[in-house]
Amino acid sequence: MSRSIVPLAVLGVLLIFGWATFAQGFPLGLLPTSNEPLDAFVWTMESRFHVGDPIVIQLRVSRPAFVYLFDLQPDGVVRLLLPNAFSPNNYVVSTHQLPDGTYDLVASPPTGIDELLVFATDSPLPFSATAPTDPFPVFATSPEEAIDTLVSLVAALDHTSSWGVGWTAIQIVDPTDESDVPGASQEPESITIDPALPPLPPFVSTPGDAWSYVDGNWSYGVPAVGWYWYYGLNGRWHLCWVYNG
Repeated sequence: MSRSIVPLAVLGVLLIFGWATFAQGFPLGLLPTSNEPLDAFVWTMESRFHVGDPIVIQLRVSRPAFVYLFDLQPDGVVRLLLPNAFSPNNYVVSTHQLPDGTYDLVASPPTGIDELLVFATDSPLPFSATAPTDPFPVFATSPEEAIDTLVSLVAALDHTSSWGVGWTAIQIVDPTDESDVPGASQEPESITIDPALPPLPPFVSTPGDAWSYVDGNWSYGVPAVGWYWYYGLNGRWHLCWVYNG
């Protein structure tokens, strides 16, 4: 018997999908802790894109900051998406959307899990963010190198500067791939869902937390079966369903 999760985007974008399939990731634990961390968020309105699909990326910071957006490609290469040759101004007051000019962001090979890391800071990072031959230059050739470089850049900041980090991930698939997730059955599956929806949590939580409502009480964690709320990196609640099948 397998345990499956059916995510339902109710109040915003859905960020849960196949986390266990990540083959790599930014080693965020290597970053030092800021004295007064900024809150930084990045998300997309979809979690899965076919090659050739347009991608719109949403950014949010809790206060005005210089924002850097890094893209960890499935092949391990890390590119800088903001600032870029088309959008050199990376000072964000509250929210920001990419693309923000006369250019497009399009899903392209290699296929696989693609991670987005947003780094926000009070002061601009001391490095050149443009390249004469590439509007989205290579920042590092591996996630470890990217974090090591960020650590050295953070060390060069003024000691009064604060910073914050947020991340999300998307899946890029071949244009001919019609499955919902890797390995999923091509046949539609019939699922019976309890129509009684739980109330919206009357509190905020930490991104990545899950809460279920059982017998009039809030319980932390993903339940064995039934509805639960997931608090996303974009600061919104997302309603999900767990079933046994």
